[in-house]
Amino acid sequence: MLLRLRNTLIRFMAGRYGMDSFGRFLMGLYLGLWVLSLFFPRGLTEFILSMATTAVLVVLVWRMLSRNIPRRQAENQWFLRWWYPTADWLRRQKDRLRDIRRCRYRRCPHCKAWLRLPIKRGRRTVTCARCRTLFKAFFL
Repeated sequence: MLLRLRNTLIRFMAGRYGMDSFGRFLMGLYLGLWVLSLFFPRGLTEFILSMATTAVLVVLVWRMLSRNIPRRQAENQWFLRWWYPTADWLRRQKDRLRDIRRCRYRRCPHCKAWLRLPIKRGRRTVTCARCRTLFKAFFL
């Protein structure tokens, strides 16, 4: 019985786009909006959140069942061009928060690279590891 259902689902999904990075993002957005809507049981906010949740779910299912694969791949590439810098920025902020008692981050004035420097109070001369430029940094 389960094998027959599985084979039927496989045949139905053949030639369809399925899940990708943008789909996973939409799924996370859907779950986040759904959990947020649990905190607003009545009123206009609940209505707006339920409409947004439904719209995200419709777009997610529509993309998964679509047979226009080149168009869905182009949408995913557009999303990834936005997502990679955003995820990198979020990762850097998480690292900064983790290292707040041990390190300070400064940007090299020449090559604009981020440098992770140990905390030593006062004015210091720092050498950039990438371009070997010397510059002064002040730490409180």
